[in-house]
Amino acid sequence: MTNTCTARASSKRTLWAGLLPLLLAGCVNDTASYLIDGSKEHTIMLRRVQDWFWQDTVELTIVASRMPECHGGIDIEDVPRSARLELYQAPPEYAEPIYILKIEDRHYAISTQSCRVQSFGEPPLDLGALVGVFKEEDGKFRFEPKTG
Repeated sequence: MTNTCTARASSKRTLWAGLLPLLLAGCVNDTASYLIDGSKEHTIMLRRVQDWFWQDTVELTIVASRMPECHGGIDIEDVPRSARLELYQAPPEYAEPIYILKIEDRHYAISTQSCRVQSFGEPPLDLGALVGVFKEEDGKFRFEPKTG
């Protein structure tokens, strides 16, 4: 009887081991960065996490970093995985130089001077110049700079 129980337990482990990749397929945990002035120490990084394959949304973390001086960010839940993530260099009218990340109808101010990220209460009237777009292409999340 012990051999039968051992065989069943082994069979169940094999079944779960076979199903695990299917359950995790489509899950996301990746990052993409915009390197300011080409420097790895001065960046805006986005991290996407999708825990379950049936979700069509991700948790997005926006991080502003100017090392070694500062590093900070925020988490945003329920961002559609297919959302267009546009990064703009804001016009100089702000108190400090900022970038604006537009996620559908939401806008976030990103300062790499103070390394703070915060949501705009109202959409800004002028987003400034488009720097590029964070997007998934061929299964890879990356930053694509504006050309031309």
